[in-house]
Amino acid sequence: MNFIYKIPYLSLGIICGTITGLFPGIHPNNIVALSFLILPYFGVDNYILFLIGLVITHYFINFIPSAFLGVPDDETAVSALPMHKLTLNGRGYEAIVLAGFGSYLGVVFSILISLFVISILHFDVKVFYHHIKIFIPFILIAFILYQIFTAKSIWEILVIFLSGIFGIAVLYCSEAFSITLTAIFTGMFGIPLLINNLKTYKIKNQIITFPNFDLKFLKSSLFASIFGFFRIFLPGISGSQLNYILSKILKEKDLKNFIVSQGSIILSNEIFSILAVIFIGIGRSGVARAIQLLNVDLSMNTAIFSILITATVAVIILLNLSKYILLFIQKVNFKILSLFFIAFCSLVVVVGSYNLYLIHHIVVYLTAVCIGLLAVKSNSKLSNMMNVLIFPTIIMFLRG
Repeated sequence: MNFIYKIPYLSLGIICGTITGLFPGIHPNNIVALSFLILPYFGVDNYILFLIGLVITHYFINFIPSAFLGVPDDETAVSALPMHKLTLNGRGYEAIVLAGFGSYLGVVFSILISLFVISILHFDVKVFYHHIKIFIPFILIAFILYQIFTAKSIWEILVIFLSGIFGIAVLYCSEAFSITLTAIFTGMFGIPLLINNLKTYKIKNQIITFPNFDLKFLKSSLFASIFGFFRIFLPGISGSQLNYILSKILKEKDLKNFIVSQGSIILSNEIFSILAVIFIGIGRSGVARAIQLLNVDLSMNTAIFSILITATVAVIILLNLSKYILLFIQKVNFKILSLFFIAFCSLVVVVGSYNLYLIHHIVVYLTAVCIGLLAVKSNSKLSNMMNVLIFPTIIMFLRG
């Protein structure tokens, strides 16, 4: 009964997550920093529900700019291009439905996996983490070698190393802020695709239809959620990278199935990031770390119940809101719309960098754009640019 009185705080988080999800370049981490101002008025317990509502809804709604504009954040980076391709072919709503369906399955499977591992197997996640921690940098190195040996061109290898060296310079050797990641990922994954959009005056008429359900969606979603579980043990590897590994293991080339599995791993990645606070006392995302800093014993039941309610409401919002936005953008000049969001994303970086090394972040942003353009123009896998996180993480672990 007490939870009923907390629903308004969860609802407010859902509203805020809907707004942040619609605007590329705005990350939940940036909102969390501002939202600490309301903590004294909400109370710690209610504030945590607000954060859960915010972050989960954000990642559902963020599929809209990813699909329609090709502008992702760090989690939707790999899914943006295939979803945007469907939009350019008149199947944007289908891309949204697939991503939303996969995301919801990812939430459900993540909760089931957590209950199975903790309640049935009585698996001690914290003990396992301390045993595996020493092997993490070598796992990451093996993954980089795998990327190099499976690269199809010298350009892909160049993108891998440029991204990694860039990550070391910006995230390991320099002081990093939330806006730093925004500059990196908007520059690498968002602006190059928006520049590509400048060739398009009008997008094709969009077909508002639901894709046919395929049982292999369940298989891909389950495997993606299991991979998402490793988010607890592998800092520095995002949902995008984990799904890239998964697609290679499953040898999956079906675009629809890829989008479903990507949706699953993005949400399971965030769910396990939050649950990691309960399991090992360490948050694996900005929102999860904020919950960790509050130093409150987060109840497993409260977390799961809040996550399920938020995901259900968020997927309903996603499927309905995306229809109206899709009908709108097919009526406007797509080139002007792309120019607007190039300017908007650039403004977000500049405003967010105010008093936080403005020149430094502008240089980071422009460098990220150059690397992203190289990857796009050379037809390299965009997922290779995720080494911007992995290289500095390896050094951090090796140096202890």
